[in-house]
Amino acid sequence: MRDRGITAASANARMMAAVTGGLLLATLWAWTGAPPEAGSAKMVTRNLGAVLLVVTALTTANYLYAAALARKLRRGEGVIAGWTVPQAEFERFRTEERAMTKRKNNWRMPRGGTRSGLPVIFGRDCVLVGDTYFKLLGKGISRFASVRIEQGATPSVEFAMRLTAYGSVGLGQTARYRGHLRVPIAPGASVEAARVVRHFEDVLEGRAKL
Repeated sequence: MRDRGITAASANARMMAAVTGGLLLATLWAWTGAPPEAGSAKMVTRNLGAVLLVVTALTTANYLYAAALARKLRRGEGVIAGWTVPQAEFERFRTEERAMTKRKNNWRMPRGGTRSGLPVIFGRDCVLVGDTYFKLLGKGISRFASVRIEQGATPSVEFAMRLTAYGSVGLGQTARYRGHLRVPIAPGASVEAARVVRHFEDVLEGRAKL
């Protein structure tokens, strides 16, 4: 299990909103009229629909929140650094990443690309790489443990990611996962990349205000 970020938040929010609307109508239908018989389709819809409605509503809210944060970054709010990776450079990075058998990237890179290149925007506690949003916190369920410049055919900013998943409270089950997030650095953006590393090192040391 790895933190894959949130991709295409606006489009997914619209899709989940439509699903939530359909579930709402089905649930309202199930709760109208006389009480349904046990085991009937209406009873199943009543019980299951209410649960799914809550789940889809929360998922929609999460996508909407991520989409709003992405829009702020694109407007330049809270940005600490940013660059655009040329398409040829991104393809070189993608080829190198896909050839790796260990320390695989958490980021699911798009198969295609754009002529204008891959935009990368770092905020104080996040990064928007292309259309994928990652939260970058030094503490919490999903967090990073270190940050550095990874040298390669295309250098990248690498975060050592940690994810803690909690199971049943009664059983006390806890699972911990390790991963890596690598974001390619554009040619000529070494100064900006160094600023990103310094900032997130300060986050880990508690010197940066988020």
